[in-house]
Amino acid sequence: MNIDTADLALIGELTDAETDLFRLAAQTLLSRSFILRGTDKGDTLWDFSIRNIRLLDAWFACAGVQLKRDEMLGVIALRPGSSMRARLGKEETCALLVARLLFEEKRAELSLSRFPSIRVFDFVQRYRAVIGSDLKKTRLVDVLRSFGRWHLVDTDGEAADPETTVILYPSLALALDQNAVDEILAAVEKERQGEPAIEDAGQLEDEE
Repeated sequence: MNIDTADLALIGELTDAETDLFRLAAQTLLSRSFILRGTDKGDTLWDFSIRNIRLLDAWFACAGVQLKRDEMLGVIALRPGSSMRARLGKEETCALLVARLLFEEKRAELSLSRFPSIRVFDFVQRYRAVIGSDLKKTRLVDVLRSFGRWHLVDTDGEAADPETTVILYPSLALALDQNAVDEILAAVEKERQGEPAIEDAGQLEDEE
């Protein structure tokens, strides 16, 4: 991975306030993997990060980490090597697939809200339809909390309540690209036919 030392030197041009934002941007990417445009207090961090993307690219490159950004979706994503990624278990992988599919469906609908949303009930129903099995309530709560930490979704209420709103963030589209979606869907179909194929099929960046 090439590192442009001239871009690294840009850190010396930051004001004190900008240095604080740079620190916050780095911490957010390391702890949550994504910076999103349009979230509460997120636009300031997004605007700073886009203006200083060369510096962030160079800084993370020193650790062998790449950044990926999609300005149309409003997402900057951390892309470390495989050794720094946390593997997802079967249920988390399936839940991530379902969330990704729902995001693509809902984003196409006309809405006044910044991000598409569903109810917990809708998520559970779609999980059953796509995966062919139920996600137990305790696992559902764990999964939604985990996805919340990764800045993939947010819940407006108790995760166990079927009527709670689940906000679907565009980071889902970068967490699972179309190739990954197709691969997991194929694995799901094999498993529904009696061939185990989904265990540990997905990965996300480790937040430690």
